[in-house]
This record gives sequence, structure tokens and C-alpha cells, in this order.
Amino acid sequence: MDFISLGRANDIGASCHYLEVSGSGVILDAGADPNEEGPASLPDFSPIEHRNVEHVFITHAHHDHIGGIPALNAKWPRARLHLTPATRTLTTLMLYASARLQRRKYDEGSSAFRALFDEGDLEDVFDVLHAREYDEWIDLRGEHLRAKFYYSGHLLGSAGVLLTTADQRRICYTSDTRTEAQTIIPGAKYPSAPIDVLIMESTLGADPIAETITRAEEEVRFSQRLAAVLDRGGTVLLPVFMLGRAQEILALLGRFKMQNLIDPATPIYTAGGLREVSRIYDDYRFSSPRIDPDFEVYSVEQKRFPWTRKARNRVMNQPGIHVLTSGMMIERTLSHQVAVDLLEHEKHAIFFVGFSKDDLPAGKLLHAAQSGAEGILLNPDRGMQPIGCEVDRFRFSGHAHRQELTELAAKLQPTTIILVHGETEAKRWLKENLQEHCPEARILTPAQGERITV
Repeated sequence: MDFISLGRANDIGASCHYLEVSGSGVILDAGADPNEEGPASLPDFSPIEHRNVEHVFITHAHHDHIGGIPALNAKWPRARLHLTPATRTLTTLMLYASARLQRRKYDEGSSAFRALFDEGDLEDVFDVLHAREYDEWIDLRGEHLRAKFYYSGHLLGSAGVLLTTADQRRICYTSDTRTEAQTIIPGAKYPSAPIDVLIMESTLGADPIAETITRAEEEVRFSQRLAAVLDRGGTVLLPVFMLGRAQEILALLGRFKMQNLIDPATPIYTAGGLREVSRIYDDYRFSSPRIDPDFEVYSVEQKRFPWTRKARNRVMNQPGIHVLTSGMMIERTLSHQVAVDLLEHEKHAIFFVGFSKDDLPAGKLLHAAQSGAEGILLNPDRGMQPIGCEVDRFRFSGHAHRQELTELAAKLQPTTIILVHGETEAKRWLKENLQEHCPEARILTPAQGERITV
């Protein structure tokens, strides 16, 4: 088997991996880096431009796993793209939203790059998307190569991939995965051991705190801090990813209200695409893995976040919770705008509920607050602002922490482990610990474009 990582090898953007196995060319995910624009955001397909690609497996609908699909389809239009039914629906929504956003940013001058694809390009893409159920075997090359999705526990429709060859070699790609249950969806169900090649994510490999905190403890701390801010008349901003984290947090807030951990009358404001994603979560509640299929995200009462400045100032100066995109507080997004407005006021709070990259506004604000910095520059038009509001992070990630990943690898008994989808330090920590827990395994951290043969 040949393996080539086409996306960012030492980052979590543009997840995309090429396998040549049993004479077939297979791609695992086709993401784009949400922190880049234009061609720089895409995977580098040049190492495989003369190779055949017959099948593509899309594991879930986050942008860093689907944003490169149109570019891939343009190069290999006959490749068949496989994904779960929920991921197909979500991918359609997310790619249309991406096309509109790229066009708007170019038209208004906030991006120097024309859209990489438009709505017309997507019609051809959607023709090659094939919905596959979990545990449904797919013949890729007759009896020589088969594959199936298994449930990965990350978000609605998310999957890992298991490939088997005629000589019974087994290749497992975890993609983004969580071993334990969240609020809406249960933990992953992995293939049985042994696995010959394990291609494993490493997102939280450099986070030593996540492994020391239980979800139950974090929920208690979160509810108490929310209640304290609301009791003093403050507003809470929760920056979220529109797909996955938003719905999980809304479900958790609904539970807090039912248990009177926060005032049941507290208004919750949402906006934009996360509301449509929540409807899809509800539509698939009986046909996808779910802790409680009867639960609906829209059973949690939500108000639309106001768009006029006057109305916005009114709701942000009374107790309330604002669940707004983006999770990284990218410039010009709604969460970024609201954070700038709340930052200087002591009664308010900005609470992060997922992964925050250090070099993006969310990570910069979190670091500045934790290090005792006097201020931060979030908006050049506002200049340096003092950090007056409460800032904290709560670990409700959809990813397994590093000890869980180590235990998973040991359980699957792989002979080769390929670490992907993580920063350099995350991979370094995991490699060192996997050498102890999986002493017989060959552990690899390939660079972008590097071909390794297993």
C-alpha cells in the first residue's frame, strides 16, 4: 500500500489522504483549510496528478474535510464519492454556503481571490455523491478490495473507514473521532482487532488538560459559570462551529434549563446557518446514532439574533446566551463582532466550548486572558481593547483526547500507525507514547506529499 498525505501534514486544515491499495486509487476526505483563501486552502494534488483515483470516502461535513471536493471532482470527474446519508445532506448545505461566502467576500473586497467554485460547479459534484449506510460493504475492486463506514462519534453522520483486501489485510482510518458520548450523539463503535494499518487523527495530542477532566465535571463547571454571569445581569457569548458544536451546546443548554441549573427564562439567541444545520439534526434523529432519538434541537427555544445595531445593543445589555458562529472567531464573523462589543465590560463573558487554534482570534483572546494581558487587538478599527469581561474555555470537544487515542491504538493492535490531522507537537507526543503502548507497531508521521509504502 502507498500512502500520501495531500493536505496539511502538520496542521488540522485540508484533510486529504491518498491510498493506492490492491491496484485501486482511493482518497480519504477532500478538505480545504478554513484559515486560508484561494488555491492555498486546497490540498496539493500534484504528487498524484498522474495516478488514477477511483473512489473517495468523505467522513463528515466539516469544511476541512469537504471544502476540496469540487477541485478533486474537476481533476477526477469519474471518481465515485462515498459518504453517509446525513453527511451527504450536510455536505450539500455546507458547500452551497461556502460558494456563496467566497463570492460575497470577493465582491465586497475582503478577499483577493475569486470563488474556487460556484453553485453551477456543485451540480456536477452532487451527481457523484453516493450515500452509504454504516456497515454497508462496498466493492471497490470486486473481491480484491472492499470498504465500509463505521460510526466515529464526532458529529451527525460522521464515519471512519475500514478497508479490507483479498488477503485479509485491514486498513482503518479513524478520521475525526470521539470515544465517549456527547450530549446528542453516542461515542464511536470501532472495528474489531487486529488492524494492519491504523490511520489515526491526532488533533488533541498536545492538550494535557483534556485527559484530566471528565465531561460530567466540565458540565457542572459550565452550568455554574453560566448561572453566575446571568445572575449578575451579564450576557454570555458562546462562539461555536455551525455544524456539530452548535447543536451539542444547544442541547446542553436545554438540559440546564430543564434542571433549573440556569434560569429557564434565559433567552438563547442563534443565527445563520447553524439554524438550518439544527433542522437537519432533527430530520435524522431516527436514522442516525443518537442517545435520545426523541430529542429535537428545536425543542430548545431559540430567538433569532437581531441584525440591527439598536436591537443588538438591547439584547446584549440584558441576561442572555448567544450561540454564534464562528468557533474560532474569524474576523468579520458574527461571534467576532459580538466579542468586540462585549470585551471591555466586566459583567459579560466569552466562553469557548471547543478547540481554539492559537494563531486565530479565539486562541489569541484565550491566551491573552489566561496570561493576564492588559488588552488585545481584535478589530483594527477599535484598536487595543482592555479585557474586562470573563474569558474561559470549557472542553466539550468532538475529538478524543490523547490518552483515549493511545488506548484505542493499543486496543486495535495495529502493525503500522500513521498519525494525521494534528500539529507537530500533537504528533510528537502521541508517537512517543504509542511507542510505549504499541511497542511492536511502526509509527509514522509523514510530511505533506511524502510517499510511504506499507
